[in-house]
Amino acid sequence: MRCYETCVIAHPEMSETDSEALLGKLQEYVTAHSGTVLKLEKWGKKKLHYAIKKQLKGNYFFLCYMGNQQILNDIDHALRFNENILRYQTIKADSAAVIAGDSPVPAAGEPDEELRPAARELESTPAGEQ
Repeated sequence: MRCYETCVIAHPEMSETDSEALLGKLQEYVTAHSGTVLKLEKWGKKKLHYAIKKQLKGNYFFLCYMGNQQILNDIDHALRFNENILRYQTIKADSAAVIAGDSPVPAAGEPDEELRPAARELESTPAGEQ
């Protein structure tokens, strides 16, 4: 099994119950195919560098997990057809760094540019390329 990181930018007006349901569904996809969720974090609402689907802010979520291709397919399908999702990206992560406890969340006082590669790539992708 490989280690993956998925960063999701959701609609800023997404309700708390909808976000909990989304995170629960993502966890369910991972565990249904004998994967392991390593981290599941809410990064909160952040300002976007440019408008995505006419939104200037977005709710960020981060999921780190061990899994296979079937898990990736299920998560991709669930996020692609969810109208509350503005943008998402999954990358293969270095499992040693994840297990060591390197947090992708910037510490207080650090600029947002210090986010993990998945978050940087996600924001730098032009709207038409995803």
